[in-house]
Amino acid sequence: MAKKRGTSIVPMLMGIIGAVLQLPGALCAGACAAGLSSGSSSSTEAGNTFLGIGLFAALIGFVCGLFGKKNPVIAGVGLLIAAVLTGITLVTFNFFSLIALILFLIGGIMAFAQKKEEVQA
Repeated sequence: MAKKRGTSIVPMLMGIIGAVLQLPGALCAGACAAGLSSGSSSSTEAGNTFLGIGLFAALIGFVCGLFGKKNPVIAGVGLLIAAVLTGITLVTFNFFSLIALILFLIGGIMAFAQKKEEVQA
């Protein structure tokens, strides 16, 4: 049975660069969410939630970006999930998260659109 393998390194690069940019984006999202809700008692919870979502998106983007050539379907789905999670952190008007979102989207789309080659398993 032959498996399909990707031929492009674009999903891997977009996943890794997006994850690196999402790390400061996650910190900024957590700090901004805590600052925006400073009038309420749940400001720490909001900051921790957005920080956690941002870090989880960076982790998923990095790990799934590494699968870009080996298994492009897993890479594409993972990068699109990372893009959605990064989009959630855009509520805090974060420039790093915006760039990471664009890179995750490009990587996810390229993972599905790239040429695939047959590899004997």
